[in-house]
Amino acid sequence: MKKSILILLLTSILLVVGCGSGEQAQGNTPKESFLFDYNGIEIPLHADVEPILEDLGEPMDYFEAESCAFQGLDKTYYFGGFELTTYPKDANTDCVSVIYFNDDSVSTKEGVYIGSSESDVLEAYGDDYTGGEGSYTYTQDEGSIMFIIEDGVVASISYQAVVEGA
Repeated sequence: MKKSILILLLTSILLVVGCGSGEQAQGNTPKESFLFDYNGIEIPLHADVEPILEDLGEPMDYFEAESCAFQGLDKTYYFGGFELTTYPKDANTDCVSVIYFNDDSVSTKEGVYIGSSESDVLEAYGDDYTGGEGSYTYTQDEGSIMFIIEDGVVASISYQAVVEGA
């Protein structure tokens, strides 16, 4: 049941991020936003994924599907502890759209991981969030981070690129 809820939530996140108006963030450099750091590899939202993938190495698995909002393919790369999903910016560039935590082996830069307490989230990120009743979404410039809480404990963490008009 818990896994079904998380899958449904992730699907809705991808629809909001990937199936918006099709407008993209302007410029080549992502604005300041939440940043995922994996073993010293910084992964910003909206960033070109190619150099990131070179640093991360071979993914454990890979999935692609026709994008419903952009010309090209949405791609998902599976690594130990997290998934990285991209959107096609143009014919030669895929950009980071979603980073989804799969387990407690990874954490945010602020130290929050799956299994952290609800109070850990509030202490690390404050009270400037949207949601409630088990979800906290913090938005910063062109990205957001969402925490799903079940029984007072973090059950899901995802970073999402905010696409204009989505």
